[in-house]
Amino acid sequence: MAGVGVSEHQGGIVNRIPPPVTLARVLLLLIALSHVAIPVVMWLRKGEIAQEIAAQHPEVSVAAATTAALVAAAVFHGVLFVVNGWLAWIVPSGRRWTRWVVTGVQVAAVGFGFVSWGSSGMFHLVIPVVDVVAVGVIGLLWLPKGPRGFFARRSADTAAGSG
Repeated sequence: MAGVGVSEHQGGIVNRIPPPVTLARVLLLLIALSHVAIPVVMWLRKGEIAQEIAAQHPEVSVAAATTAALVAAAVFHGVLFVVNGWLAWIVPSGRRWTRWVVTGVQVAAVGFGFVSWGSSGMFHLVIPVVDVVAVGVIGLLWLPKGPRGFFARRSADTAAGSG
């Protein structure tokens, strides 16, 4: 696997990773890191979460609901950390399916951001930023000519048995 912005050697042919793909890879890593930070911030501000739960759902056990929210957030964001990290690792392979998977994951993450927006005001500054970055990743992989050719060419090479 090639590093950020470097070439891969395949069958004696050097395949340059287009700069937009490299940038998308870096952004995917930043998105992955944001998914580590969110549960940490939630844990540090669990008193605030408990207050929000008590205000929105006075009929529930606040302690149990707060614990459930923290555990659910850790699991959910842990999965997104792993998935985005893996996508950052695999996207330079140039296989067409990687671009589709990145797109699907980022679209789903933006949708989840809308759900998070409605459940708590704690991350109202972060959610739009991460969502814009996610949409930017999609744009970087689909809009510029370089990545479109890179994914088409690499997919054709894979189908022909050379990668």
